[in-house]
Amino acid sequence: MKENLVRFLAVSVVMVMGSTASAEIINTYIGPITVTPGTVAHGEVGTLLNANQMNGVGYGTSYWLGSPSPQVAGSNLDHYWVQSSTNEIKWSLSTPVNAVLAFPGNDHGPLPMENLEYMMWGSNDLTNWVVGTLTAIYHDGLDSTHQALQDWYATRWDFSQNYQYFKTVGTPYVVTGWPDYDPEMDGIAAVPVPGAMLLGAIGLSTAGWRLRRRTA
Repeated sequence: MKENLVRFLAVSVVMVMGSTASAEIINTYIGPITVTPGTVAHGEVGTLLNANQMNGVGYGTSYWLGSPSPQVAGSNLDHYWVQSSTNEIKWSLSTPVNAVLAFPGNDHGPLPMENLEYMMWGSNDLTNWVVGTLTAIYHDGLDSTHQALQDWYATRWDFSQNYQYFKTVGTPYVVTGWPDYDPEMDGIAAVPVPGAMLLGAIGLSTAGWRLRRRTA
């Protein structure tokens, strides 16, 4: 019994050390952030507000002018990113939130710097803006199974109050030592409310239980 316990603890230590050693760390303006692998759940996707100020649309690491329209590309998490001629990309949500996820694209690299050249701001009147705080980075935030797109460093930004409008502004030195700023953004989305996620899970569980009773 004791030998089995010792073996279990030894394996656990090796696994923890291995995962720590292989962790991806990005040095940002708020300090080192350990990147979370895999996709991240999201809520409502923002609607692009200043489509007339976009000067191009891209897909993955390619820069394509034309299709789809900037309004469609910037209002959907579809791997099509938009680029702004004013260095600001703005969205609206139907329900104010205090945390959002940003899904950028990448047109040439290198990573992660070219993928994290922006900061997120929030507002309730499109005039007075408050900058958020970068709190997390997700390596494959939009689609971890899409092999052709390996550049989706989704970011989470938290605010001290709820906001309906958000914008990304190209900002140098978000990644330490990287002076460039030229954001390409696929879109933003609200961070799901934990309570709503729990209620959704309970609802699915109840529906499944009822279905099993009917088929039993």
